[in-house]
Amino acid sequence: MLQTFAFTVLSTVGVEVPSRVDEVTVYPGSALVTRVAELETRNGEFTITGLPWSLDPNNLRIRVNGADLVGMEMRERHVAAAPSARVEELRRSLQALERERAGLDDDRATLEQVQKHLQRLLDFDATAHDQDVKTGKASPQSWGENLAFLTRELATNRKALRDNQWQREELEVRLEDLRRELGACTAVGGVDQRDLVLDLIGSGAGGAKVAVDYIVGNAGWRPLYDLRAAKDARSVELAYRAQVWQASGEDWSDVGLLLSTARPSLGAQGPEPSPKWLRLFDPRPRRGDAPATAEMARESDLDEKKLAALGYLDKDTEALSPFASVDDQGLSARFRLARRESIQSRNQPTLVLIGQTKLDSTPEYVCVPELDDHVWLRGRAKNTSEWTMLPGEASVYCGADFLGKASLAAVETGQEFTLHLGADPAFTVERIQRVDEHQTAGVFSRDAAEHDAWTIRLKNHGAASVAADGSAQVFVREALPRGTDERITIELVDVSQEPAKGERWKKDRDELGIVTWALRVPKDGECELRYGLKIAYPESLRISE
Repeated sequence: MLQTFAFTVLSTVGVEVPSRVDEVTVYPGSALVTRVAELETRNGEFTITGLPWSLDPNNLRIRVNGADLVGMEMRERHVAAAPSARVEELRRSLQALERERAGLDDDRATLEQVQKHLQRLLDFDATAHDQDVKTGKASPQSWGENLAFLTRELATNRKALRDNQWQREELEVRLEDLRRELGACTAVGGVDQRDLVLDLIGSGAGGAKVAVDYIVGNAGWRPLYDLRAAKDARSVELAYRAQVWQASGEDWSDVGLLLSTARPSLGAQGPEPSPKWLRLFDPRPRRGDAPATAEMARESDLDEKKLAALGYLDKDTEALSPFASVDDQGLSARFRLARRESIQSRNQPTLVLIGQTKLDSTPEYVCVPELDDHVWLRGRAKNTSEWTMLPGEASVYCGADFLGKASLAAVETGQEFTLHLGADPAFTVERIQRVDEHQTAGVFSRDAAEHDAWTIRLKNHGAASVAADGSAQVFVREALPRGTDERITIELVDVSQEPAKGERWKKDRDELGIVTWALRVPKDGECELRYGLKIAYPESLRISE
């Protein structure tokens, strides 16, 4: 039921009835709140107080069970600031963060002292080495070991200082948010709220139940993931979480929480193409006419009409499951969390668990020797959970080690995705150029040619993810040049091993010019790949990138 209200500032009338927020569906930029109240009688005028000022009165739906709704009115009311319990909670949080900041300051002071000490040691070592060189007592090995140790310790110290600075900056942001919220809660002026006055008529004994649905802004959610791969990368533990925030002006305490991918702000109706008209005109100016360019500008000054409409929202109830259940709405999906949650109206988000599961993974090693001398471990997994993984940020772990953050694209149920697990230090990679020559045109050809040849050597010193015999398969990927002119011919020559022929690699070669070789590197052994590249083109021209 949609209704537009005329607002007046009046005192509350009718019987005040207690109400509570029972269920909330959170969208990426708003939320649908369901507030319920139970009435002892079915006749009369009743007032539901304390509705947030941020609700959209044009998206209000009222459902009454046990009586007929014959009238309703929305009224404004000015109330005191936030309850003292909320103020005390904010003060405690502020005090805890200030203590945390003091600890970070102490850590930074210690790190700065250590940095000064290491720098003095480095300066002293350099002076002593210069003196030993002059007296012929220098020991290059000893000096090199000292230098390597001090350099390593300085690098570690500087990284710790950077981390400390970043933590302090994040803490300052949280402190500022808390101070702002505390100031709003203790403001002398108080806050504005809305009261909903309902006129009901019902027959028979007993009471009635009222449910009020309304849309609020300043709310949303985004997915967050923890992806923890086993040491051999053959399985992945997926923890699917959501970061939920809301600053609607009311707390959602012990509510049924649903997270939806729908976007009501986009509306339900898309645009329609606008008619386009072509006109003929004579560009030759006639006497008394304005310049042709001005006429063209007037005729082309057309604005396209933008269409938008409010979305239709349905509210079905679902049985709870151990983790979030998925309600497929066709064009969107909703995750119904298994337990009731509390989301306070504040600037800081709340982290909730959607679910967790274990996925099988196929480990593979990949290297790009032209750009990097590391071999990178990846896990190819299939999303066998019931949850669609939305685009978001993932914290990636391998065993007990935190590898860092990674961006995760949308992954449908049953779809494969790649998990990046960092570089394996057990490998070394060398890329050696064997041939680099230019050949001019000869008697039987008018073409010049560039000839390059490379050797790629891999060594396995004990990789983490291996076959039963200790060997590891590594996919070596090289980007070959591609010509934009049909007179340029590019040929792969003198290849010691045929490239991989799977559909996955064939697509890369056809579309991107990336060639992949699958090399089996034995444990405590090495493997070589050799290939050459011959580029021919007319002698009178030159190659440029």
